[in-house]
Amino acid sequence: MKQKANKSLFNCVAISMICGLTSTTFANENPLKAQMTVYQIVDQPKHLKKELKQTDQVKPESLLEYQVSYLNTSANSLKSLKLNLPIPSHVNYTGTSVPKNTYASIDGQNFAKAPLTRVVNGKKVLVPFNEYRVLQWQVDELKPKQTISVAAQVRVNAN
Repeated sequence: MKQKANKSLFNCVAISMICGLTSTTFANENPLKAQMTVYQIVDQPKHLKKELKQTDQVKPESLLEYQVSYLNTSANSLKSLKLNLPIPSHVNYTGTSVPKNTYASIDGQNFAKAPLTRVVNGKKVLVPFNEYRVLQWQVDELKPKQTISVAAQVRVNAN
């Protein structure tokens, strides 16, 4: 039963991610193709490079990396793209993403350069990463047949 629940959680994460990958829509055929892969980050000593293991099973507290590759399949350049990566509610963003020019949103509508801040009692404070719901990368131009990849690390919630 637990294995079935883990598989369902993974499927929910994957579906949540794929549904909101890009905010750009096109009339007939979308020339921007996206492919997402979920990796579990395997614990390594600090001096070793991180090890990624492709997975379809996740457990509470697992550290995952979502990687999305976008390919422009058209013969024309795509301009002013906003590539969105939703963060499902059952995982928390860790603050690690690539490329570094990441924007974020807590409501999926309003984006600002990460890390996000807000004013509390007259003081500027950081918004906790667990409140981030969408990450975004702004791409000025994606040339024909060009690929761009983005990645973000998340931790599966304990419950």
